[in-house]
Amino acid sequence: MIAQNNAAVQNEAMVATTIEAGQRNMAALEQAVIKDNTLMPGEWYGGQLHLAPPTDQAGGPKTYTIVITVGNERHVVQVAQGPAGA
Repeated sequence: MIAQNNAAVQNEAMVATTIEAGQRNMAALEQAVIKDNTLMPGEWYGGQLHLAPPTDQAGGPKTYTIVITVGNERHVVQVAQGPAGA
């Protein structure tokens, strides 16, 4: 009975710690993520997008297309990759 009570207390403490950590993580995410209502009409938000190039092609130049859709906007980026310094 004592061991069972100790286990229950430990479980409650672990759950409380997990909930607290989850709430801290959610608050951090809310600070880091832009929301729909953050921007006013005519304002913009910038950032960077890093993509690793395809690696399964053998040597030589590579070309590929990246399509990014944001809301109803479609952005097409053409990429040509060759040897460094070319």
